[in-house]
Amino acid sequence: MLLDWITLRLERADCPQWAGWFQPARGEQIMRFCPRTGSVTWVTDVWQTIRSDSHQITIRRTGDSLWIQGSPARAVADGDAVMGEAIGLDLWAGAGAMLGLCERVLCMGRFPERRLWKVSRVDVTENYCLGSLPDVRVALGVLRGTEGGRYRVSQQAGDTVYWSHRSRLRSGKAYAKGPHLQYLLKRKTYTGTAYTADQLEAAKKLLRLELTLGAQWWRERVGCHWWELTPSRLAQEHADYFGRMIGKGIEMDMTNNEREAILAAAPTVRKGRSVCRTWLTIQQVGFESAREIVGRSTWYDHLQVLRAAGLGDADISAGRVVGLRRVVSLTAVSTWEELLAA
Repeated sequence: MLLDWITLRLERADCPQWAGWFQPARGEQIMRFCPRTGSVTWVTDVWQTIRSDSHQITIRRTGDSLWIQGSPARAVADGDAVMGEAIGLDLWAGAGAMLGLCERVLCMGRFPERRLWKVSRVDVTENYCLGSLPDVRVALGVLRGTEGGRYRVSQQAGDTVYWSHRSRLRSGKAYAKGPHLQYLLKRKTYTGTAYTADQLEAAKKLLRLELTLGAQWWRERVGCHWWELTPSRLAQEHADYFGRMIGKGIEMDMTNNEREAILAAAPTVRKGRSVCRTWLTIQQVGFESAREIVGRSTWYDHLQVLRAAGLGDADISAGRVVGLRRVVSLTAVSTWEELLAA
């Protein structure tokens, strides 16, 4: 598991005497002005790409803030952003690596103390090894049908599925890493790691599940200073988001097994039978129609029992135990050695 993106912001009000605020602009700027009077409303720098050998981070200075964003894995070691072994889920180390790279390349002097910076976005990513690229695409086909609750399939493009991509709280993305990596390598502007032929071939088996914790999450849900956020908390956020989608992986290939699992998960036999009827309704008329038939409070109450029985939201949306768990063992891999061995 790795941090695939961090956005950092330094507000001028928190360190007004920092020398960097008084340095002239280093790159191109965007200006808004009134053509009638000539008065300037605001001036801001464009995003400037910071490259050092194979590494790439972007930086921009506005009137009252300095923004730095990118993949922290690109700022350390050989810049491998597929596995990101050097950083993992260490948010403090990832932010430090990005700031250190900008200091070295831009020669702006020392940035203000790391705790003065704010975090407004983090992408938490897990790589899963499947049997082949066709298996990855089968899994993506199943995930495209996952709707309901927190999940809203909002965009589909090629080998990528997005959920709630406009949300500033949380959003999700699933995609085939192999084709994406091949696409990046073909770009003339690519400056990343030079992957071996074996690594590129193995990457075709990777399904990537990416959770974005947006600005609203950092304002309202984090519950502590960003530098106090532990890797285990970030891993749990990822597991909570995607784990409910996929389910517990209980084998339920036959209707009788489903019924027994639901009855076992319900607090009473009577309620279990009621949930079974809801499950049959979903199978017969579909997710959306069943939601309209069943009362609102009863619907969400029954969904909790179905999830407790081992059904994921992908199963519930489809009205059946989907083929995802039979195709995919969802084996997480954190290193190239693990992937090549698989």
